[in-house]
Amino acid sequence: MVYSPDMSVLRTIGVTLVTLVALLVSACSSAPPPMLQMSPDELRQKAEDDFRQVEQYDRALGRTLLYASEHPGLFPKGGVVEMSPEERNLLRDVWREMLDYMRALDGIKQFWRHFGRINLLARGEDHALGFLVGYNAWVVQYRAGLVWVDLTVPSKPLETLLDEASPEFDIPEGAFGRLKWNVINLKSVGQLISGREYLRTIAGPALERGSCRSRPHCTWALDNTVPYVRNARSHLKERGVVDFGYNAYDILRDASFAAWFPVQKVVAEWMGDTKVKRFHAHLINHEQLATMRQRMQPGDIIVARHNWYLSNVGLPGFWPHAELYVGAPDELWAYFDDPELDEDFPRLDPHTPGVVTHLMTYYPEVWARYTSGSEEEPFRVVEAISEGVVLSSLEKAAGADYVGVMRPRFRKADKARAVAKAFELHGRPYDFNFDFLTDEKLVCTELVYKAWQPDQDKNGPEFALAKIVGRTTLPANHIVRHFDENHEREDRALDFVYFLDGLEGIDGAVVSDLANFRKSWRRPKWDTVQP
Repeated sequence: MVYSPDMSVLRTIGVTLVTLVALLVSACSSAPPPMLQMSPDELRQKAEDDFRQVEQYDRALGRTLLYASEHPGLFPKGGVVEMSPEERNLLRDVWREMLDYMRALDGIKQFWRHFGRINLLARGEDHALGFLVGYNAWVVQYRAGLVWVDLTVPSKPLETLLDEASPEFDIPEGAFGRLKWNVINLKSVGQLISGREYLRTIAGPALERGSCRSRPHCTWALDNTVPYVRNARSHLKERGVVDFGYNAYDILRDASFAAWFPVQKVVAEWMGDTKVKRFHAHLINHEQLATMRQRMQPGDIIVARHNWYLSNVGLPGFWPHAELYVGAPDELWAYFDDPELDEDFPRLDPHTPGVVTHLMTYYPEVWARYTSGSEEEPFRVVEAISEGVVLSSLEKAAGADYVGVMRPRFRKADKARAVAKAFELHGRPYDFNFDFLTDEKLVCTELVYKAWQPDQDKNGPEFALAKIVGRTTLPANHIVRHFDENHEREDRALDFVYFLDGLEGIDGAVVSDLANFRKSWRRPKWDTVQP
């Protein structure tokens, strides 16, 4: 490959081009995009949230690429790719995770692509902030893409393998070719440099004068974008830029942070806009949740999904989230007021006879929090979210687009132990590494897994942990898969309770049946095509 664009020419036109973007976008726009419907305070909070997401995705991409670089056998250079089925699946899993974070960054870019419509003179800081979010996401994406292309090129058989569609891994046809195109063509190099110049001369000074430095994630983006650009430029100089030809219009067109994966354009737009369009609007309504709640019992396992949410990123499969249902305090009292427990639970814990007494005695702070919920929406669920392991109302925890409920087929004493374990884990921080090896930090399924994990005093479902990109974990989708694959067995561990199935076509959800729930784990991760 032969490198070497005229960097001085690109730098000279950089500021002019990016400034022209603002004028062109303003002239050609119709309905205002979601970002322009937000107040300045909402816009700045959205920017800070997105900076935090980009920072998380940057770290996650770093982990994924480190894992890939430590397994050179997955990336043979040249010749025929001789790989076992297991190695091919591992490669696809790494590629799926890589693509997932790339799609998420596309979503953030799509939301901020209209930054140019924020008046630079009247609202200079907000204009600069919108630019920085989009450019920061683009630079993180570009830098990771360069490393990935280095790992895979030149190896035509490997490129062909990565370009194959793989629905099971949510990999669309031609994904690698598109990534490669966006990394090595000259117009991307132009965008890298013109964006850097715009940040240096216009956006950066506005942000330094404003409030960016008072917000930690905005500060991270401001401090890391330029070193990342330098890193990418050094990488390009070492490799040389493939001369696919370039013109100013190409750079101008792409300077508004267009999505890298046009096949996923609808996904990217929804992901980018979700906190405006669907933050409090779910396909499942409160009346449906109230009906479902009447069928539920403490110890039930909930799986939930919000379409398009960035929290789905990095989690394989259709179902991204799992929770433990404990019921409201009065439900828990009534359910565990059972003669069976007069014998079983004191035997397991002779110091505090009775489930409620046990919880109040051993976890007084959690019990106080648990009983402090409102009468309208009491706490009924323990879940691990980005804030950590928390108590949530059913309306919040299952206020989603799809919800399924399964019931472990065990004694009340076992369910009591599961609830007690969830109380014990309350307050632990969230594990963004998605690793089950320690209890210090937990992900959503880890809470469910460890609450129900069988031991000498408790029976429970025996979920098989998975090894995904070097991490030992249990995706929520695997819980539903376990349910499906074992449902015909007499000794199955889980029973079906309820399934609310979202339908984007009707902007709502319907009560569905066992057969559809069993198949749900096979659905595409970004399920946009249901009627």
